Amino acid sequence: MIINGTSSQDVAIADRGFNFGDGHFTTIKLTAGQAQLFDLHIARLEQACKVLAIEFNQWDVLTAAITEQAQALQEGVLKVTITRGEGGRGYSAIDCSSANWYLQHRAIPAQYCEWARSGIELMVCEYQQTVNPVLAGLKTLNRLDQVMIKQELDANSMADGLVCSTEGYLIETSVANVFWVTAGKVYTPSTKRSGIEGVMKTHVSNLLDSLGVELETGHYTIDEMLVADEIFITNSVMEVVPVKRIMTPDLSIDVCYEKPYTLSQMIKRVVKWRR
Repeated sequence: MIINGTSSQDVAIADRGFNFGDGHFTTIKLTAGQAQLFDLHIARLEQACKVLAIEFNQWDVLTAAITEQAQALQEGVLKVTITRGEGGRGYSAIDCSSANWYLQHRAIPAQYCEWARSGIELMVCEYQQTVNPVLAGLKTLNRLDQVMIKQELDANSMADGLVCSTEGYLIETSVANVFWVTAGKVYTPSTKRSGIEGVMKTHVSNLLDSLGVELETGHYTIDEMLVADEIFITNSVMEVVPVKRIMTPDLSIDVCYEKPYTLSQMIKRVVKWRR
């Protein structure tokens, strides 16, 4: 692990990221020594620092370190974390030290390649995700919603599942954003009140726009999505994964497609050559 530019495994217990989840992160896919969607990841980190009012002035050092690690490691996932630092009085950040940054390398989950080839089965989770318009869209260090969702998935022997907010609207899966196609139009849930605005979601949205494919973002229920012609999920590491089946409390809905060229397959190809 790299901490503030130095190789170390010692994380200060006084770090506010550890104590209060006072920070945020992004996960970058490394391919052939390159950090994929690098500019979008940096933009995400900058936006989170702005919203959380974290004063971070080491962008040049951080970006150089990410580039160096990508070239050295070649493949995998690089998790980039920024915390407010150490100190403050209780929750107050007054007199807090300067921000800390961390780089951690992990392997790409093996199942992601299989999902990309064969599709994924999802369940509809009972757990509902909290609503917080101020923090919505950010990938903060407070991931207890996802921990609870994953416990439900593990108990049902499912890899991933669709999650609604406490307001009853579809938001995302435990690890990915959701898109679906109905009558040639693409839909994706809004993350303005809950959920994470993924880097790959932004990239795919930009690609759809460049291809002239209409994308509508809004508040939708599970039932509205279940009538779709095609469903796929995205994140920066798995990229684009088609959904082949959705398990609901009452029935299993098969959303496999016989068409050889579905939108998700096309987007997967475009993602590969436009990064």
